[in-house]
Amino acid sequence: MSEKLNYCCSTGSLSSQLDSDNNVILSDENKYSLVASNNNVILPEDGQHVFPKRQRMDLEFRDVTFSSTSWSMTKFQRETKKILHGVSGKFKSGELSVIMGPSGAGKSTLLNILAGYVTRGSSGEVNVNGVIRDQSPRFRKLSAYIPQDEELRLGLTVKEAMTFAANLKLGYGVTHQYKMQQVVEILALLGLDQCHHTLTSRLSGGQRKRLAVALELLSNPPILFLDEPTTGLDSASCSQCIYLFKRLAQRGRTIVCTIHQPSALLFEMFDKLYALTAGKCIYDGPSSQLIPYLNNYNIKCPPYHNPADFLMEVAIGEHNVNIDVLAQGAKESQIKEYGNKKTDESLKTFTKDDLLKISKENPAIAPAPVPMQFFLLYKRNLLQTRRNWLYPLNRLLAHIVIGFIFGYLYKGVGANANQILANYVYLYGTMLLNVYTGKMSVTLSFPLEMKILTREHFNRWYKLSPYLLSVILIEIPFQVLCTWTYILISYWLTSQPLDYRAYIFVFFVTIGTLCAQSMGYFIGASTSTKIAVFIGPVLACCFSIFGFCLRRSDTPPMFRWLFGISYFRAAFHGVVVAVYGFNRKNLYCPEEEAYCHYEDPSKFLKEMDIVNIDLVSNISLVVFIWCLMNAATYLILWFKLHKR
Repeated sequence: MSEKLNYCCSTGSLSSQLDSDNNVILSDENKYSLVASNNNVILPEDGQHVFPKRQRMDLEFRDVTFSSTSWSMTKFQRETKKILHGVSGKFKSGELSVIMGPSGAGKSTLLNILAGYVTRGSSGEVNVNGVIRDQSPRFRKLSAYIPQDEELRLGLTVKEAMTFAANLKLGYGVTHQYKMQQVVEILALLGLDQCHHTLTSRLSGGQRKRLAVALELLSNPPILFLDEPTTGLDSASCSQCIYLFKRLAQRGRTIVCTIHQPSALLFEMFDKLYALTAGKCIYDGPSSQLIPYLNNYNIKCPPYHNPADFLMEVAIGEHNVNIDVLAQGAKESQIKEYGNKKTDESLKTFTKDDLLKISKENPAIAPAPVPMQFFLLYKRNLLQTRRNWLYPLNRLLAHIVIGFIFGYLYKGVGANANQILANYVYLYGTMLLNVYTGKMSVTLSFPLEMKILTREHFNRWYKLSPYLLSVILIEIPFQVLCTWTYILISYWLTSQPLDYRAYIFVFFVTIGTLCAQSMGYFIGASTSTKIAVFIGPVLACCFSIFGFCLRRSDTPPMFRWLFGISYFRAAFHGVVVAVYGFNRKNLYCPEEEAYCHYEDPSKFLKEMDIVNIDLVSNISLVVFIWCLMNAATYLILWFKLHKR
């Protein structure tokens, strides 16, 4: 270690001094200190109650391969590319293990396989404490995965984010006082104690990285995977993050992370270095032994050269290095250290009994019950919606403004017989407006949240069902409010009947917009962002043709089935029947008009082929499609979250 180290963060400074034994003593204003000597970091006893020691969880992998398959647009055939070529290794608890290599070497792929984040296309064996890790969610209870992009809830403050995470992840296993104590003390240990009331969107890059780690430390996982945790950070923030991971490893955790090209100072802090290039391991051992190891192959690192930079040069084939020779040498070293035998087939896989045995040391890892998950997620969504008040306010104002515009353009058309066609267009415009706003306001909900949802769900914060329900039940009341506000204004200005017909009118417009909303969720969950914003309006226009532009008798037989399943047609016919059906009396005909063709509204309904309409069947169709779209949305999201 160098004789002087300085780490600065927003909450104060982390300075250093030399003790009588010439060791470097690091301390901060929060009185959490450590002693660094010979590249070893010794944690104090202060943080034991915050980060209690866990059972040692050593991670070993053998002959791990991974192949990706993609469709070639030039050759019009599937192409398979092998990314990992049978790599093996072991990451021990109490060590900061780092996977290094140039871009495309397979670092993130290996990390994702070890974490269980990606399994399809891989083969090999992954063991936890000598027990075969299966593909069940049991292993995820013992680990946490933090992707390269931390994907945090930007609308929450630091303490709010931690509090929601604590209540979701710790459940009823501990008291509320204990959860809040964990939140405060973990934030203090990670240097975020002065950021409790700071919005996550206003944090620096290094602070966001530390917050992402803090959120996962609440359940005290013995294994922590981090993908490129220093990407996009300055040197000071990188030092803070690596220093933090070093401290966590010294508390008995297995810390595995990928780093592209660290500085010399960071390189010295690594306990274990695992170097990859072209999907092959070229070094597996202590970082301090890298240069002596390369010297054995007559690969000399120039004086004052950063070992990490030199390793990258070696990995890309510079200095006349034969990568295959290094890979073979690394494999022979691994055989000497780990042995050449695979795990005995008689060993059992990682079972629920193993999990229960480990969980006895920390019973608080059980997540909250499903009803509590829904309550917490709904509360979190409400808080974020309130913070982002400008978007819902614009939606409400748009409905108010359009309500007045429609009301002015079609003023008084609801009562006059000679303006019945104009009123027919108003009814159609009302349905189309609310279908559009209901669908397009939520189409991008899941595409924008998919990365956050994937991380939180993978780390077992909550189940999918309470999450989806909390999202839907946030949007339904607000969309209903917007719809009713528009109807209240335009319905009165257009002189529609003010009796029981008004309730039927409101009911059909409401279920129509909610059905469109459910279709918006489905489109957003099943397609990409660019496709979603295109296909949403197209489908709305397509379904609106039936029942308004086309009568059933005029619809070609090959498209008549669309007429039958169109939720827009069902809701629109319900609206028209509500206004002109139920044996409505003759409409008002101005005295100056000698003849009013549609004075009898039943005549208009007959010409529009809106007769013998079973409103119960129409309601059933709309409700059925609403349920079907929500169920399909759930299945699509479930498939995406479990497609590994």
